[in-house]
Amino acid sequence: MLCEWTPHYFVLTTLKIYYSEGVVPLNQTAEEEEEDVRKRVVKVSLSQQECNNNDQHCAERWFHGKLGGGRDGRQVAEKLLQDYCEGGGKDGTFLVRESETFVGDFTLSFWRLGRVQHCRIHSRQESGSTRFYLTDNLVFESLYRLICHYRDTPLRCNEFEMRLGNPVPQPNAHESREWYHSSLSRIQAEHMLMRVPRDGAFLVRKRSEINSFAISFRAEGKIKHCRIQQEGRLFMLGSSAEFESLVDLVSYYEKHPLYRKMKLRYPINEDTLDRMGTTELDYGALYEVRTPHFYVEANKMLMTRFTVKAQYDYRAQREDELCFPKQALILNVDKQEGGWWRGDYGGKKQLWFPANYVEEVASSPTRELDDASTENSPLGTFLKGFIDVPTCHVVVHKDGKNMRPYVFTIHWQQLSSLPVQTLDVAADTMDELSSWVSRIREAAQNADARMQEEKQMERRKKIAVELSDLVVYCRPVPFNEDKIGTERACYRDMSSFPETKAEKFATRGRGKRFVQYNRRQLSRVYPRGQRLDSSNYDPLPMWLCGSQLVALNFQTPDKPMQLNQALFMLSGGCGFVPQPDIMRDDSYDPFDKNSVRVEPITLQLQVLGARHLPKNGRSIVCPFVEVEICGAEKLIPRTVPAPADYINPPPASKALSGSSTRFHVPLTDNHRHIDLPDYPAAWSL
Repeated sequence: MLCEWTPHYFVLTTLKIYYSEGVVPLNQTAEEEEEDVRKRVVKVSLSQQECNNNDQHCAERWFHGKLGGGRDGRQVAEKLLQDYCEGGGKDGTFLVRESETFVGDFTLSFWRLGRVQHCRIHSRQESGSTRFYLTDNLVFESLYRLICHYRDTPLRCNEFEMRLGNPVPQPNAHESREWYHSSLSRIQAEHMLMRVPRDGAFLVRKRSEINSFAISFRAEGKIKHCRIQQEGRLFMLGSSAEFESLVDLVSYYEKHPLYRKMKLRYPINEDTLDRMGTTELDYGALYEVRTPHFYVEANKMLMTRFTVKAQYDYRAQREDELCFPKQALILNVDKQEGGWWRGDYGGKKQLWFPANYVEEVASSPTRELDDASTENSPLGTFLKGFIDVPTCHVVVHKDGKNMRPYVFTIHWQQLSSLPVQTLDVAADTMDELSSWVSRIREAAQNADARMQEEKQMERRKKIAVELSDLVVYCRPVPFNEDKIGTERACYRDMSSFPETKAEKFATRGRGKRFVQYNRRQLSRVYPRGQRLDSSNYDPLPMWLCGSQLVALNFQTPDKPMQLNQALFMLSGGCGFVPQPDIMRDDSYDPFDKNSVRVEPITLQLQVLGARHLPKNGRSIVCPFVEVEICGAEKLIPRTVPAPADYINPPPASKALSGSSTRFHVPLTDNHRHIDLPDYPAAWSL
């Protein structure tokens, strides 16, 4: 059986062999292809020189340059933001434009509370370089770094605190791209593509119809076209793909197949025709029969689906929710916002379930590629697959194979549970074959040696591999509220909060959001630096919101420290206390006592006596006692003050108690009896 050989690029590293999709036609020489690559690299280098460090922003979608041709830029910016946000845009949507009033400066225009606001971005010279800033105490070396900073860190002023969110895309950014043609007919586009006999060659052209474009390309040796319709600010390709700009559309299909297996690779214009075009027209690339339906449908943009494993049992609360046990696999998961996802389990399709009850797993063990591997590979978007060097071995075919004289086969196994995979590779010369085989074997031996060395190190250091695999290593990262409840939230990321910042989240309005963060990630709260007297803050709101690491000044035996000691006595002083199960329920609100869904108990206290009561200066002692139940909302009944009657003093129990005090407490694991034998009684009352 004869097989067709397809040229590919291969890259060998210490751990992987990367290989590309077929990119070079067999009738093109290697010298011609290298020359094309060299010219494209030169072109990229020239374009990068045009955008140096200070002009790095010029390629960003949020930078709009001189709006309105340098006149009425403010009005144009406001209209762009209003049109973009009229459908319910979020606060923080923004764009950056050149300032009309201050030459060399820029203006940040953003959406807040239903209207557009503007902020000047200042610039100044320092040591011959331009620096940019909004406030004098925080200066950046480029406009790009300034915007990146305020997309991660809130922009603070007297009236509000806000983080920059989604940028408003440039409305006509495609007009300056090499693949765009504003006045090109379909026949002219076909003549240009007939001169480039490569699948993946493409161009985008404006059609005669209003708000209509077309992308013309070569796929499977034929020239094809797809319609692009502009509806409002969106560009529609078929019925399933929506993009905010033509630039986004082209960028997406440079990484994903547009038509069957074809990706956009070679943008075509007059310059590229001079470099890589032929003089003869390939009429065989046209359709054999011309019909009114020569426009084809692009691949449907399928939503990425995942498989997740249940970490806990879950009982459905409503008819449209899934019910599943721990360790259950939920298929075809569609991630939605708000902490609830849809999935299939037990014969039920696309029902809701809480996202914090599951963890994501690979949908298939044979899945080799993801976005991270594509971005990190030396072949970039041309990557088709890779082979793990430690698991592979090479077999040389001395007599050749499938009509090629110099062939070797790579055998590898992705997982022990999967069958062995093979890949036949043909070289042009015996020297080339010998070089590749020796290098692959050498890399495999070195990888195996490193694995053996690691095992010996484990034995020398007495590391229990099974225990080490259970350890979750956290990394400190800045807190990003926008990631809460989304797939970007990583359980390995831990954030630290000074008490002032934590107190802003441990409130009635934002407490539930903070609880949602702490269900998946660790938070650490520490006293603010201004506490020079080593005093402490109230740790209870942070505990109730699920914060795991609440640091206090241990040397100060004040009320917060008493609460800390009382809490950690619950587990016998072992150093940790398990969180109550109710805190992992999505309905839990630390500031709503009805959310705990338990019957309250009535706790009746009667004060019989008191000692060591403090006296205020030289005043006459009129003692009274406060009894406090600590929680999100404190209950602090107070006894009636006892009058200072030194002639006929009443009994202490009658004077201090008056009437008994009753508490109605929804008793959960958050409310415990406080027992502090090492502290004077006056401190705990």
